Amino acid sequence: MKQIAFRLNHICHAQFGLRTRAGSIIKTIKPEKKTREQIRLEIEDPFQAERLRQIQLEEDAKNFQQYIYNLKQNDSNPNNFIKVKVKNVEVTKTETATETENNTPFIVKKVPKQEKILISGIRRKVPASLRRLIPICRPLINMHLYQAQEAIADSGRKAAQFLAKTLVMVRSHAVQRGYDPERLYVHSIQVGRYKKFRKARFHAKARINPAFRETSQIKVILEERPTKEMFKDFVQGKTPSVISYLMKDQLVREKADYAKIRRFQLFLTSKGRQQQKLMLKRRAQKEMKEQGLSFKYLHRQIVEQEAEQLAENYDTGKSGLHRFNLEARQTLFKKNEEINN
Repeated sequence: MKQIAFRLNHICHAQFGLRTRAGSIIKTIKPEKKTREQIRLEIEDPFQAERLRQIQLEEDAKNFQQYIYNLKQNDSNPNNFIKVKVKNVEVTKTETATETENNTPFIVKKVPKQEKILISGIRRKVPASLRRLIPICRPLINMHLYQAQEAIADSGRKAAQFLAKTLVMVRSHAVQRGYDPERLYVHSIQVGRYKKFRKARFHAKARINPAFRETSQIKVILEERPTKEMFKDFVQGKTPSVISYLMKDQLVREKADYAKIRRFQLFLTSKGRQQQKLMLKRRAQKEMKEQGLSFKYLHRQIVEQEAEQLAENYDTGKSGLHRFNLEARQTLFKKNEEINN
């Protein structure tokens, strides 16, 4: 046996350049053991093994094709298509003479987004480093202006005082240009390095070393959101606490009756805001059972309806107040003219 293995090893090395061990060759040349049933079937049908082999090859080919089809890189598989969400798209159906719904065409119109109204202001030569300013500015993004000013006042840091002054400066610019301060939100805050100022540092024994003082610049960008967008947050129970305080103060000064206070109760206290969220949820669930539509769609529709109604009341009240102030100023001007004449 060793001689046979040696000769096979010599042949493999001569023809294929391979060296193998004697044990591995002995294992490979062992004949396959067959049962009596297999031998009987081979004698009765000598082509059965070939047919079975052909069937196995066909099954392997089908499995391989299915494996290729299920790969994530295969573009022909619809499961691998990218899910696309289309926003701000209005679908309008046109009526036709055909009775079947499948033949009814529809037109897709893309509604352009409304441009944002931004008011910016820069404050330079701020005696504070970026390491102290950035942690204060980061939580104020997308926050109401009044709420941001309250958060800065409660921080208790020295660097927050410079940011508070910048917010007051930009707010005054916005009011002078005719923007509504109650609809202003913090769009973004950009903090960067400014010039370094050289100064002297004194030591013992009349030694002096140069030192540098870092300064920064703060750019605050405010956004005036539409009235409807502002009231969407209020309807969903996200009324800022400062707005609630201002509403309470306004109701006290007007000496409002119980009916008016009850109408605004959902915006005045934290418990009222929590009840507003719960009422919206229950109303959307009730309509979902009746109409069979999705919960998110119904919730969004209810919020838009209530926000639109509140926005109309707010705009009419603002216009009436402006007209009242204008008439009061005109009467005062006429009285002054009569006195001077």
